[in-house]
Amino acid sequence: MSWQALLHRVQSKAKSQLSGGNQQEGFEDRAIDLYLSGSRLPFSSGYTEYKERLLQNILSDNALMDQFRGGKTLPEGFGARLDERIVEYPWVFSRLGSDTGLIVDAGSTFNKQSLLETAALKDRKILIYTLETDWITYDPRLSYLFGDLRDMILRNEMTRTIVCISTLEHVGFTYEYKTYSRNNPWPHATPDSYLSAVAEFRRILEPGGHLLLTVPFGRYENHGWLQQFDAPMIDKVKGLFEGKVRAETYYRYVDGGWRVVSAAECADLSYFNIHETGSFEEDGLAAARAVCCIDLEK
Repeated sequence: MSWQALLHRVQSKAKSQLSGGNQQEGFEDRAIDLYLSGSRLPFSSGYTEYKERLLQNILSDNALMDQFRGGKTLPEGFGARLDERIVEYPWVFSRLGSDTGLIVDAGSTFNKQSLLETAALKDRKILIYTLETDWITYDPRLSYLFGDLRDMILRNEMTRTIVCISTLEHVGFTYEYKTYSRNNPWPHATPDSYLSAVAEFRRILEPGGHLLLTVPFGRYENHGWLQQFDAPMIDKVKGLFEGKVRAETYYRYVDGGWRVVSAAECADLSYFNIHETGSFEEDGLAAARAVCCIDLEK
């Protein structure tokens, strides 16, 4: 299915007339319709519903997932006006493979019903290890542990798969981004402690297991509630992990869509922080201008 067909599927469903159908689905369709008929600003009404509906279609499209798995060129305009999750999730899901073992979700980014119902996760046990989460479901496949990723209370070599999607950049910083910023940084931040989390990931992985890691990428920036990774920081992660790099892919938001690029093409990019700017740019950029996605094998 083409990218245009995926968009059409989402838009058509959102505009369909519902009578006596699922209330939640009806709410989502109305929210998506509102988003599509408006200015389509990031995080506006219907934005999240539209993005998650689109993600469901992407994750079920074998051809697109093959493109992500191989780090291949994406369709023109892919993920227009959407944040980096629109490339991070498909990239990670494309590399989960057919393994049926436990997944440790470092940061709670798999903790969404729409993701848990996908073919890739429906038969997997998942341990969600996080400082906080906005949703808990009583599902026998899921376990929740609240704690510090830099000092995990898990035994050595206990899992084959760790997923850490746009979480490592927050390690050592406060999560209260509405209070702290680049101009008002958290006074107790420890930016270098992300390496302690990487060491913990390596410790709890079985030999042959892999870490699927994504972070915002470009020039180094400290925003008070997160830091943007640069090339030396990525090198530190790989050096500390001391494993095999199975894949390393860079995505950049440019010309109103996400593209596969080289690390050098992202090296001087800044993170777009709406909490500091107060307004969006014309191309609808939502947050990171680029992300680094790495698959590391122990």
